[in-house]
Amino acid sequence: MYLVIRFFLIGLVIAAMATTAQSQSADCPVVDMPLTKEQQACFADPIFDGKVRLDARHSQFLGNGDYLISGDVCVNQNDISLLTPELLYNQNHQTFKTSGGVWLQNNNQRISAQQATIHSKTEQAELYQVDYFLLESDMNGTAEYLRFNNQLSHLDKVTFSTCAPEQRDWEIRARSADLDHDEGVGTFRNLTLRLKGVPVLYLPYAKLPLNDQRRSGLLVPGFSYSRNTGIDFSLPYYINIKPNMDMTLTPRFIADHGLMLGVQYRYLTANSAGEFDGSYLPNDDKRDSDRSLIDYKHVTRFTKNWRFNGRLQTVSDPRYYEDFASSSYITSTPYLKSYMDIRGSAANWQFFAGINDYDVLSDRISPDDEPYQTLPEISFDWYQHNYARQFSYGVDSELISFYREDSIGAWRSDISPWLEKQWSTSWGYIKPKLQYRSTHYDFDDNRDDISRNMAIISADLGLKFQKTLSEGRYKTIEPRLFYTYAPFREQSDIPIFDSRELSFGSALLFQTNRFSGADRQSDMNQASLAFTQRSFDANGQERWNWTIGQINYFEDLQVQISSAPKSITQSPIIFDYNLFLSSYWSAGLSLHYDEEDAELERGLFRIQHKTAENAVYNFAYRFRRTKIEQFDASMVLPINDRHRIIGRWNYSTRNHKTIEALFGYEHRSCCWAFRLVARHYLVDELGQSNNGIYAEIQLNGLGSLGRDPRQILQQSILGYQEAF
Repeated sequence: MYLVIRFFLIGLVIAAMATTAQSQSADCPVVDMPLTKEQQACFADPIFDGKVRLDARHSQFLGNGDYLISGDVCVNQNDISLLTPELLYNQNHQTFKTSGGVWLQNNNQRISAQQATIHSKTEQAELYQVDYFLLESDMNGTAEYLRFNNQLSHLDKVTFSTCAPEQRDWEIRARSADLDHDEGVGTFRNLTLRLKGVPVLYLPYAKLPLNDQRRSGLLVPGFSYSRNTGIDFSLPYYINIKPNMDMTLTPRFIADHGLMLGVQYRYLTANSAGEFDGSYLPNDDKRDSDRSLIDYKHVTRFTKNWRFNGRLQTVSDPRYYEDFASSSYITSTPYLKSYMDIRGSAANWQFFAGINDYDVLSDRISPDDEPYQTLPEISFDWYQHNYARQFSYGVDSELISFYREDSIGAWRSDISPWLEKQWSTSWGYIKPKLQYRSTHYDFDDNRDDISRNMAIISADLGLKFQKTLSEGRYKTIEPRLFYTYAPFREQSDIPIFDSRELSFGSALLFQTNRFSGADRQSDMNQASLAFTQRSFDANGQERWNWTIGQINYFEDLQVQISSAPKSITQSPIIFDYNLFLSSYWSAGLSLHYDEEDAELERGLFRIQHKTAENAVYNFAYRFRRTKIEQFDASMVLPINDRHRIIGRWNYSTRNHKTIEALFGYEHRSCCWAFRLVARHYLVDELGQSNNGIYAEIQLNGLGSLGRDPRQILQQSILGYQEAF
């Protein structure tokens, strides 16, 4: 039986090349071998006790050392089963021969052959006219001849695919294959990829991995077209350096620019991980200069509570992403941030120390508006929570050195001790907080140091009223009052290093500073009042909610960044509404209404509808007075189980310009999928646009050919999911 086991392992020569295929739809043919009642009985219910079981109707001694076992010969050991009409054993030559066909199966695969010969002395097995099926995936194929000797195998006229034998949409064929199971490598000669019977790829010689271990070799090429680049073709080559280290070299031909070389290097250790991505294009045909990119990321975890992070990002010129990136998000990035930092934390403290730098890409950022480098930035926050008494206290501290070429720099310290008390019940809470903020500047020129000190007082009051309705439904009404007081301090002589005025929204109703950073602390004598109502079904699922809120100012807003003090008594009214009708319908509305000007300052309306057939429909309208007015419509429309239409149109009615237009088609067959996406999108802040075409053929269990557009679709269409 030892040889039977070895004989059955021949099936692994192909199994190792397979990956789990995607599930097929109900109308796809079953990728399997039909079994007779005798085969089902032989292959059913394995017994894992190591014993060899032989079942046959007849046995006969033929003389000269020949023994004939016939009549549905079934041999079982553990999960391995062999079935053949006749099994001839020659004791002199120690050979086993089957006639009338042979079927083998274990937990992973099922094999049939017209004839099998097993040589016990040489531990060699030969099979003729082989068909194989992998039970845990759809991988299957044939071989005219298969020989297994020790850990080496040879196959003639071998094929494999995830398509059913009667519907061979794609198939890999090779004239011969030599497989080394110890090394996990197969050498294939005259290999062709056929789509619908038509050869589309030919390799006279190829080495492919036979297991999950990474192997050096060519990866699937990429292909796309855009107006900015022309034809874009890449051919990655993977290099397995060590088990924890690899590299991918990607020659990339870009018709309008030239030949680019990309490299990706990755490593992983017990405590560290890193990735280096780079590209270089000498003497760009379009820009007449060398083009390059570097993006290096590294993380080291020293202990459970301490780690190091680093990232270096730089490009050769501001237009690099405009020419070579396919994402409108990347092309609109105003600058790249590089940093190194150390972080630590425990139950009651957090520590941060780091430095950063910026590579400015946007032409609209003047030298005076470029972000400052922090060389270094150090922060330490300590806090203590007494949950039994609902009392907390702590201190937040920060020390930063700001530097920018040809600009004033400074060391800035910002220390804020605080304490907070809370009284809470099931129906409400009161949470007063006292904070003292002390900020000091030591400038690098001859000007005097500046200090700013103030106390900040806030009180947060919230209530919750619940009303029970019929059938277990209920509603809640949640009023909230937030009062803040911070005295005015003259700050116009403090340069702006990292402070920005925060965009007004519902979150700003309950904050103690309307500026980010520490260069500006707003003077505040104000109270925010908000009401929220929620509706729940009998299962506790929220069905809708709305919130309305406004800030009442009791004094003028004197602290500003670049404008005169504001004399207003009320903020715009904020109204948010969210509707969750079911798992298929959701909608939202957000409005900012300026009572003083009697105008709508901001608005957002969105609605999404999903169906049981995985269709997705999105619509959104965004408005910001004097700045933005645009609508965004997108869809994923299944025609049937095999075809989908995908589209998006994001249009600025203020600028009369399309921000992004996308149209795509997806087709899924039983064992392959096809995607074609055409896209128009803006590439810079001046309104320049680009057109691109992305095509991909995905072969189940093998990989894909072309440029993958799925990441673009996920970024552009809310709710898009890869279904094929």
